[in-house]
Parts: sequence; C-alpha cells; structure tokens
Amino acid sequence: MLAKDGAALTTRVSVPDERLEAGPKGHRVHVIDFDASTNAYYQPRDTALDTDHYVDVTDLDRLIRDPYFHQQNVYAIAMATLCEFQRALGRPVSWGFANPSHQLKIAPHAFAQANAYYSRKSESLSFGYFPGTRANKTIFTCLSHDVIAHETTHALLDGLRNFFTYPSSPDQGAFHEGFSDVIALLSVFKSVELIERSLAPVTDRRNLVHSKYLDVETLGNNVLIKLADQLGDELKPVRGEPLRHSIKLKPSPEYLKQDEFQEAHRRGEILVAALMHAFLEVWLRRLGPIGLDRKIPLNRTVVAEEGATAARHLMRIAIRGLDYLPPIDMKFGDYLSALLTADSELNPDDTRYAYREALTLWFGQYGITPASDKNPDGIWDPPRAKDLVYGSSHFEHLQRDADAVFRFIWENGAALAIEPDAFTRVVSVRPCIRVSRDGFILRETVAEYVQTLKVFANELGAFGIEKPAGIGRSAFITLYGGGTLIFNEYGQVKFHIGKGVKSTKQTDRLQSLYERGYFNRDEGDSSDFARLHQRRMTHRITSAGEQW
Repeated sequence: MLAKDGAALTTRVSVPDERLEAGPKGHRVHVIDFDASTNAYYQPRDTALDTDHYVDVTDLDRLIRDPYFHQQNVYAIAMATLCEFQRALGRPVSWGFANPSHQLKIAPHAFAQANAYYSRKSESLSFGYFPGTRANKTIFTCLSHDVIAHETTHALLDGLRNFFTYPSSPDQGAFHEGFSDVIALLSVFKSVELIERSLAPVTDRRNLVHSKYLDVETLGNNVLIKLADQLGDELKPVRGEPLRHSIKLKPSPEYLKQDEFQEAHRRGEILVAALMHAFLEVWLRRLGPIGLDRKIPLNRTVVAEEGATAARHLMRIAIRGLDYLPPIDMKFGDYLSALLTADSELNPDDTRYAYREALTLWFGQYGITPASDKNPDGIWDPPRAKDLVYGSSHFEHLQRDADAVFRFIWENGAALAIEPDAFTRVVSVRPCIRVSRDGFILRETVAEYVQTLKVFANELGAFGIEKPAGIGRSAFITLYGGGTLIFNEYGQVKFHIGKGVKSTKQTDRLQSLYERGYFNRDEGDSSDFARLHQRRMTHRITSAGEQW
C-alpha cells in the first residue's frame, strides 16, 4: 500500500528452503485459493515454484491484480512468522489444531467481506476482500503484511498456549489480540526500507536525520502513526485501532479499571502501547552511543537499521516470554514477569541497552507490574530446591516424555503446592536450545500441566473463593489451574510458574466471567476468532453478553 509515483515499496522476506508444490504448498503451510462467496477456485502457479517471480516488480497495480502474487504473499509472510517463532523459542512449533495436522491452510480470497481470521476448527487462515472507498478499487486483506502476521500469530499462539482461548480474566482474552498485534507491528519494523521511508524528512543531501526528531513522542508520531496512515485507512475495519494507533494511548494506570477497556481488542491496546513504547525507548538507547547523546544529526540508514535491530530483539523477547507463562488464567503482570525472566535467562548482562528496564518502565506506566513481587527484578522466583525429590526421575525422559513429567509432579505435588484432588494432565513437554544475542547457548525443557476441578457453587467458600452474588448455590462450576515447569539442562526445576486451582485468585476470575455473561451459555463455548474479528469490523460492543 506504500506507493510513490506508482511504484510499490517492497522488501524481501526470508523463508526456510523447502520443496514446494503448487499452491504454494509446503510442509507447514498450504495455500488453497477458494472463494466461498463466488464458489470459485483460483488455480495456483504450477511452474518454477522455487523462483520468486516478483523480485524486480514495483508496479503496484500489477501486484494488486495478480492472484499469483497474493498466493505467494500469504505463504511467505506466514512462513516468515513461523520461522521467527521457532528461532526465538529454539524448537519447532506446532499448530493448535484438535486433530494433529502439520499444515495450516490459507485462503487468500476466502470471502467478499471486510474480515480476516484464524479458525482452529477448519485449521485455516481466511482473508476477505471488499470494495474500497475509491471507485473500481478492491481491497485485499491478503496483501497486508501486518494482517497476515497477526492472524498467523493467532494460530501459533493457539498451538503454544491452547488453553488461552478458555474463558478467564479480561487480560487473557485481550492477550491473544494484543500479542498478535505486537508481533505484527514488530515484524513490519524489521524492514529497514520501510523505516527509512517513515522517518522525518531529509534535512540535507547527506541523508541525515536531525536529533530533534529522535525522541519517544516524535518517533511515535513520525514512524508508528505515519506508517499507519501510509498503510491506508481502507483496512481500518479489519485492523482496528489497537494495531495502528495504540501509541496514541497516553500512559495511565487507570485504563485497566475502566469499563471501556474490558473488551478484548480495546484492552489489548494497553499491551500494545506498553510494548511499542518500550520498543521506541530501546531504539533511542541504541542510537545514543553513535551520536544521539551528543545531539548531532545521524545517518538515516543507520537510524533505520538500529530500529530494525531493536524490533527484531524485542520480538524474540516477546515470543520467548510465552514459555514462562502459566498455561491458563494468565494476566498482563504474568506476561511482564515472563518477559523479564526469559530475557534474563538468555541475556544475563542487560546493562548496555537495558531492554528489561525499558519493559518494566513502560509496562508500569500503564499500571502493569510484575506478578513476581518477591524478586526486585520482577523475574519469577525459583522453587525451594531442597524440598524437591529427583530420585525416581530420569533426565532423558523428563526432556520429552509427558508420563515422566507427570511422575515428577506426582512425587513432588506437596513441594510444588499442586492440588491433589484435581484432575491433572501434562499437556506438553518441549525441549529447547536457544542462542542469545552474544552467542550464549541455553538448553531448557518446558513442560505444562493443567488441572480441572468441578464443584458446586456452595462449596467455593471452603476454598476461600467468593461466589459471584448472582450465581445459585447449586450451580456446577469448573475451576481451572495449572503450571509451567522449566527444567535446566541437568533435569532440575528452575521455575514453577502456576495458578492454583483452589487459589483465592479464582474469585476475580469467576466474578469477571459472571459479569461478562459466561454462565448464561454453554461451558464448552470458547472464543471464536471469526466472530470476535467481525465485532471489531462493525463497531465496539461492550455489553456483557457479547464477550468471550
């Protein structure tokens, strides 16, 4: 959508080398170009599949009209996003489908509607198209880098944290949207060409940017807001405001309490604003040693390269933080502690650019504090090692076998404060090999377990959990809990990050669900990304019955 004199601003996207079939169809992504609105199937390119046919094409109209380019575009950006997750996490990442399937299906022209969404049920990403405001112009959501990256992130997050779609606190619902927006924005900012285009005007022939344009507020206006405007208002119904204008959300700890910010997309803006301000802060810190501290003009390309580097680093920190979250009932404070812990484990020395300090600063500006309040650095507290028993645990099995992890939990339930009366299931065991910015190698195993406990409402008081006033005493309620165990390279527990199934924090969760009408519908009704995005497309709905 970025055009000057009819030419498109292009950038190259790197994807893993693999054997491709017509679609494009690879081992993880399969593009199926079927249009449900017209009942039409668009044939894919079937020759020279290993060739990029658009390397030198800058004609914007040609790219918009060419369905082969649409098919290549969704494949490339989805695979590039998957690659970023796997690089950050240090392991392969699976999709979150109910039936094990290796390929995500993508329909670039799925329907004639201003919408785009991920569906676990159909194992797919669907992108719509709709008439633009200008005559004879069709808007294709499959041409938007940030929309594709956003929906792909939904699919990846669903695979990594399958229970995040379960009804819980407003933060958990907002996290899916806010996190997907953050990854979409930061993935766009990996493009040096795009950042150069968005920076302040050139002041002279030496391609310099004056230091007066390089502060958090001015960069936010000139880069984030300007970029949003250049991308065009046509996709506003699909993107919504969180992705494009969250930087305008002035720092305040009051948003989290306001009714307006209880809706998933709107609340997700808080997360986006905090992380994008931290991004700008780190970007400026990277410019300090090369001249910003001396208030001298800086080379535009160097400024853009430092911005792209900061975006890449923060995106990987944001993704790695997922491994240090509780598997269910997460809150923004949990994510902040997860970010700080993930980065401190891989990059202990953060003194040069202080990424963690920037994250703590800007999350705090929006009222988000680390969930780990015992550690001054905000990272998770390690368990008491002397209370844990390893005699029956085998290191090799703990790295990949769910039964071995369950045995460890069984024998250490009391030491880990795990509820013995709840149904417990180990849902994943994932060995990881991660590489830091300085080349340091970290080996860990991430295991998650989930607990469920069904009780009558009148039994909640025995656990110290308050029953919402409007729920009858005989109502049957399911309590969810669980934890994440981080094992080091010797099979010893480094962190236990959990939410107790009988924790008094369940009071807030149940009250939140009651206020949003959850107990008025089937318990099995989880989030529907299609309907959720449809509501964003039309207008903001904040009534209790419309939340998920």
